[in-house]
Amino acid sequence: MNTVQTTAIPVLLMVACMACSTSTGADVEAGGLDAADSRITSDAEDVVTDSADIAGADVVFPDLAFDSSLPALRRVPGEWEQQAATWMQWPTQWEASLRPDFARIVGVVQQYQPVHLLTLDSSLEQDARTRIAEFGGDPDDVTYHHVGYDNSWLRDNGPIYVFGNDSLELQDWGFDGWGGNFGAEVPSLLDDAVPSVLAALLHLPYVDYNDYILERGNLEANGQGTLILGWDCQADRNPGWDKAATAALFAERLGAKQVIWVHGHDPADGTTGHVDGVVRFVDENTVAVARSLIPGDPNSKDLEDAAQTLAHAGFEVVRIDIPGTIKYRGEDLPAMYMNWLVGNGFVAAMAFGNEVWDASAKATLSSLFPNRTVHLIETMELWYNGGGIHCVTNDQPQ
Repeated sequence: MNTVQTTAIPVLLMVACMACSTSTGADVEAGGLDAADSRITSDAEDVVTDSADIAGADVVFPDLAFDSSLPALRRVPGEWEQQAATWMQWPTQWEASLRPDFARIVGVVQQYQPVHLLTLDSSLEQDARTRIAEFGGDPDDVTYHHVGYDNSWLRDNGPIYVFGNDSLELQDWGFDGWGGNFGAEVPSLLDDAVPSVLAALLHLPYVDYNDYILERGNLEANGQGTLILGWDCQADRNPGWDKAATAALFAERLGAKQVIWVHGHDPADGTTGHVDGVVRFVDENTVAVARSLIPGDPNSKDLEDAAQTLAHAGFEVVRIDIPGTIKYRGEDLPAMYMNWLVGNGFVAAMAFGNEVWDASAKATLSSLFPNRTVHLIETMELWYNGGGIHCVTNDQPQ
C-alpha cells in the first residue's frame, strides 16, 4: 500500500467545465536570437529589433541578459524525454462523473511508469482504489497523497519542471482558477498551493513565480528553448503585460530562446485558448497542428494560419485531422485527438468510438512516435467537461 500522508487542507467546492479550443492563429517572438539567424513567418505585420519599439510587435528580438548562442541556463524539457512519474488529482464529489475516465487513464499509465495520485483523504483514496480496480488497473501500484486541492485538472495548477545547470527545479507559477472564467464561486486557492506541496514531497528546489499566471496546459516546449503559448490566454490572465515583456520573462525564467504565440479561441472556451488541444510538439523539430474537416468550421482559417506560421518558423509541421463531431449527452463534440499524453514508452490519446476515425488517429500517432505504444482511451465524459488526458495529468521529468 503506497500512501503518503501530508497535511490535509479542507476542500472547497468546485463546479467547473474546462473547454478546449479549436481556434488558433500564430506569430513568433525569438528571445535573444540574432535576427539573421531566426526563421519567422513571412506575413508577420512587422519585425522590430529596436527595444524601444517592441512592445506590440508580432515578431520581437528583445534585448536579453544572456548570449543565446550558448546553452540555456534553464530549459523546459520536451514531454518525450525520460520521466520519473505521472501525477494526477482524483476528482472530488463535484466532478465524480470523471472518475471512470481517470481510472482508465491510471490503468494505462501505470503499465509504463509510476503514478502519484492526490486524494483529499483516506475516504477519497478508497474511492480511487475501488474505481481503478473496477476498470482493470492495479490500485496497489499507485502512490497516494492526502493533500488539499480544489479540482482535478493538475496540468494547469501543477508545477512546471525546469532543468537548470543539469539539475531539476520545481517552479510554482501563479494559478487563479482560469482567470475566474468559470465563475467567482469556483475556488482555486488550494490548487494554487499544490506545487509547493509537491516540491516538499519530492525534495526538489522550489522556485516561487506566483507574480505571473501561467497554466501548464498553455505551454508547449521542444526541450531546446522554443515555447509555444496561446497569447489570448496569457493576455487574459496577466493584463498589462505585452508580448515583448512576456517573452523576456520566459527567457529569464524558462530559458526561452524563441516564443511562438498562438492566437484565437472559441468564446465558450474558459481556458481562453490553451494550446495543448490544437498545437503540440512531437519532437524538437516537429510540431503537430490540428486540421478541421468539419464543414463550415469557423476555426479552420486560424488553424491553417498557425500551421503556416510554424512552418515559416522552421519547424516540420504535421496535421492531425478533426474528422467530424461525436454526439454525446446531446452535444456535438469535435473529435480532436491532439490532447495526448507522452510517457516512457507510450502515448495515451482519446478514443471517440468511431472505429475508422480512431484507427486513423492511432496510425498517425504511431508513425509520429514509432518507439512508443499508442493507447486510445475512452474518456468521453472528460471531453464533455471540456478537457482531455493531457489536461488532467502532470508529468515529472527524470
